[in-house]
Amino acid sequence: MKVRAPTLAAIVQQKIINDISRGVLPPGMRLEEIEIAARYHVSRTPVREALRQLAALGMVDIKLRQGVVVAERSLDHFTNILEVIADLEASGARYAATRMTEAERLRLCAVQADMAQIVARGQTVRFDRTNRLLHQIVHEGAHNDALSRSIEQMRMRTLPYTRAEFISERKRMEISHMEHHGIVQAIMRREAEGAYHAMRLHVIDAGHVTEDLAGGDAG
Repeated sequence: MKVRAPTLAAIVQQKIINDISRGVLPPGMRLEEIEIAARYHVSRTPVREALRQLAALGMVDIKLRQGVVVAERSLDHFTNILEVIADLEASGARYAATRMTEAERLRLCAVQADMAQIVARGQTVRFDRTNRLLHQIVHEGAHNDALSRSIEQMRMRTLPYTRAEFISERKRMEISHMEHHGIVQAIMRREAEGAYHAMRLHVIDAGHVTEDLAGGDAG
């Protein structure tokens, strides 16, 4: 299947998300189309579409007399998003347990084995990348495009709450790896409910780390 190249609006949208997550565009900041267009060297048309999409995601607000502003952040809001993501990802794991092909199962096991070596070496950057890959394989293994898109969209909503790819502590990596082991084992045994609960607990647990990282920024 041919993968479509991202639209200019989608590229601008991602750039704005990145700047929000880095604190370059702080909560409450007004976003003027002409200034955003100049910042990213594009016309106002893709900027307008990007802001519309971000408003739909709840990452910016359209306010009377103020125009478009970066949405304020709160831990209560983040917790609500986290609960939805946990349920969505858990559903993906449940479906993956019964729908994954043998090739997908082998790939999942290979990535989990690779992650064990990464943890042993304390390679935090590689761990983050491999962590995302493992989750992606589970999403794809669910064979439900609507669910995968929903997970991706909800994940985007958490970006303003974090400024780090992954907490750089060896213990945190080891805990996450053990949680992944439980998820993978349940999927390999085709235990749908076990996979669901293992994934949900893992996502909630990872979210608690994100709350710690966001601490001072979200209140």
